[in-house]
Amino acid sequence: MRATPESEAERPATERQALGAAERRKWSSLVRQDLQNTVIDALGDPSLYGVVVVGAPGVGKAIFARSVEARLTPKTHVLHLHGSTDVSTPFGALAHLVARLPVDAADSPGAIIHGISHLISSDAAGREVLLVLSELPALDSMSTALLVHLLISGTAKVLVTVRQATDMPEDLIRLLKDGLLDEVELQVFSRAEVAKLLSGVLGKRVTATAASALHASSGGNPLVLQAIVTEQLRSGNLHLAGQVWAMKGEIHLSSAEVLTDLVRSRLARETPAVQEALELLALIRTAPLAVLLDVLEPEVVAEMEWSGYLRVEPSGARRVALRDEYMGEVIRGWMDLPRRNELRRLAAGVIGSITRDLDAEALLGFASSTLNVRETLEPGVALAAATAANRQFDPWFALECARQIGREDKEWVAAAQQRCVSHVILAEHEAAVAALKDVTPEQLRRLPAYDYADYVQELCSALLWVPGGHLQIPGLIAEAREDLSRRSQETGADAAEIERASGMLRLASFELHVHQGEYAEVAEALEQEYRDGIDLQQRLSCGSLLIMAWAVLGREMEAIELARELRHKIQRAKARPRLHNWLSEGLFAALLCSGQWEELARMLTATLDQQPKNIHYLGGAAELALGVSYTYAGRASVAIDTLLGAQAQLEIRRNYYGPALAYSALAFAYAQAGDVKESRTFLELAEKGQGETAWFPAWMAEFCVKMARRWLKDPGAKQSLIESANRDLAKGRITTASISLFGATVHGTEEELLLLEQVSSRRQGKMAAVNRMVAEGTRKKDPKTLLLAASVAQELKLDAVESRCAVLALDIAREAGDSASARLAQQRLDRLVGTVPVLPLTPHTFGPELTERERQVAKMASQGLSNKEVANQLQVSVRTVEGHLYQIFTKMGISSRSELEGTAQS
Repeated sequence: MRATPESEAERPATERQALGAAERRKWSSLVRQDLQNTVIDALGDPSLYGVVVVGAPGVGKAIFARSVEARLTPKTHVLHLHGSTDVSTPFGALAHLVARLPVDAADSPGAIIHGISHLISSDAAGREVLLVLSELPALDSMSTALLVHLLISGTAKVLVTVRQATDMPEDLIRLLKDGLLDEVELQVFSRAEVAKLLSGVLGKRVTATAASALHASSGGNPLVLQAIVTEQLRSGNLHLAGQVWAMKGEIHLSSAEVLTDLVRSRLARETPAVQEALELLALIRTAPLAVLLDVLEPEVVAEMEWSGYLRVEPSGARRVALRDEYMGEVIRGWMDLPRRNELRRLAAGVIGSITRDLDAEALLGFASSTLNVRETLEPGVALAAATAANRQFDPWFALECARQIGREDKEWVAAAQQRCVSHVILAEHEAAVAALKDVTPEQLRRLPAYDYADYVQELCSALLWVPGGHLQIPGLIAEAREDLSRRSQETGADAAEIERASGMLRLASFELHVHQGEYAEVAEALEQEYRDGIDLQQRLSCGSLLIMAWAVLGREMEAIELARELRHKIQRAKARPRLHNWLSEGLFAALLCSGQWEELARMLTATLDQQPKNIHYLGGAAELALGVSYTYAGRASVAIDTLLGAQAQLEIRRNYYGPALAYSALAFAYAQAGDVKESRTFLELAEKGQGETAWFPAWMAEFCVKMARRWLKDPGAKQSLIESANRDLAKGRITTASISLFGATVHGTEEELLLLEQVSSRRQGKMAAVNRMVAEGTRKKDPKTLLLAASVAQELKLDAVESRCAVLALDIAREAGDSASARLAQQRLDRLVGTVPVLPLTPHTFGPELTERERQVAKMASQGLSNKEVANQLQVSVRTVEGHLYQIFTKMGISSRSELEGTAQS
């Protein structure tokens, strides 16, 4: 049974209010301010007749036009022209004005034009006139002639909203080509605009993950976005978590009544054939265009595409799907089982084609349509669909498909592995382990050698994230090796497969070592397997682990280069290694430790902007990583803002970072900002929030805690950092040892500085050079080396580090009487004071003191006053001013007036 759209009057009053025109204008007014200003300026330009706003369906053209109207209304008379598909009636767009004309004024077209012009001017009562044409199907020729007359005579300006400029009447197209109409293109909301809009509407910041999820689900359509947000607020899925709005779970649209009303309203304007076609496509999700044309009339498909309903691949099979995913979900939600079965029979030809062409999209569409009508999937198809769903980060559907496979089916073990993957995506690590352990020893014995080793590796990976799980892994690997040894001695054993299986077990052992921070123990073996291995998947996985190992072993720049090399190989081979996540983790570590936080921030921001399908599951981790990079860079305020969003999400859905790193980074960021109370609050949370995680994020959390305490001048913080560095040195972790020593030696001894210099010399990259030069310059009392370190820190835009270098250089230069170096250091420090809320180090020496009169002269001279002007203001002789300047230059070690600018005492 096809549902019938409800009328506007039948909708609940609260929903009508939520989606009312005033509310929509409010939403739109909070963004696109620049475009609104552009349109308003163009409408006020005497050389232009008006503006044409173009944009695809759903970009919010009508709402945008109403927002412009609202800003102009006090001084503008606005008149809407209403077109019609029937263009046979002259002046049809202005029929309501024609009806007001005297009988004798309607004798000729010319009289009507002049009469209506007079009426419009009279109604305007001296105000400007704006004619608005919104998505007109057509204008009759006389209405068009009247419109052009009003424009040319200067009686009115026009604001047109249209999908594309060529849809306008020819006369308006000609005006546009002649430059008499301005054109503004309207796009759907970007993620940044969605975030800004929601923060304005809701009163507090929305997490980047929530903004990305809402942007993706709405397609950036303002009206749809408002409907989805209304539903998410009603259901509590979008909730205020502390100081930010965050999502509790995935966005499900089928039950969103407000959005259902929008879709019903839109479909009510379509023909029955288009409505049925939309329902069909919602059910099957995707199909090759050629096959769809066999089931539907070509005219119907063309009408759907013109109306903006379809997304068609430009090449290959040219698969067709609904452009807006929300529409398919809503339509499926209101279809009952008989209707689904009816459509499935209609789509028999399409479904038959899908089963012959099982790419990922087609497979998922076939599986979904089958399960929607409560039919069962064949085990092989169910397993393939579960695998595809996990790859597209749809774990709930993957679990639904995996449930189609019975324990007696040969696909049971592989299905258990897919259930494990789903639970890992959902951060349900105990459930992931339980899914794999729901396999009998007999089923494992029946597996081929490589499949068995693959299962063991999957189980070992899952055990890393449950309390005490890593302790089980060595025994599992040893048992599996014994099993492979037994198999290798059997008659007809495949030596190549046994070797591949043995490689998989080595991979499980490598991952355990990397997870535990034992990088030096496996780095050489990982490199050898990556360079010389035969199996591509094995090589790519070993390379992914090697990136993290090199990042911490002092080979950060090689790690970054390896990550780029691996990405290129993965793209070229169209392969995804088993341990692909370690590539991203290692690249994050290498970029962060080498001081390249800006590149890291760009990479993470792009991840959030691209709206990947895994944003709901990994968005919290991406925001946390972004917040940590800002904290590392000393950008306290933006770090706090980002980390609060990450904290809110990680408290809802823990991942391999857990909330502990968020608490620790917040403690450090608040300490940098000088907020002692908040810093100590998060230090307490960090101590309680530790959980199972890999070594590097655990180290980052501990380092942030130690640095927060160091910033707060807690006793013991320095020694704690040195002890951490010594532990890392014993394990070959050069990078992290150097970082800890750098934090510890803000007031370092000769021995500590020498150790920092030696350790940092064994690292790679500019940050390592800064560490080494700070140690060397401080130890040797060399301000020039410290100023060089400050320059490198400035290149990396590490303000807090640069300020430390500048303060050290300033103190040492003043003590040595090096006025030139002191002046350069002071200029750096003066610039940084405004950007670093709390300096990690403050000067403890004083420069040459100027007398009160010398300070007055220095200040005036630095402002560009001549000697005579200074003398006149101070009522002294020019010779006296020259004497003061001589003393000032001598004391400060400078030789020109221009060098006075920016000095502390000027």
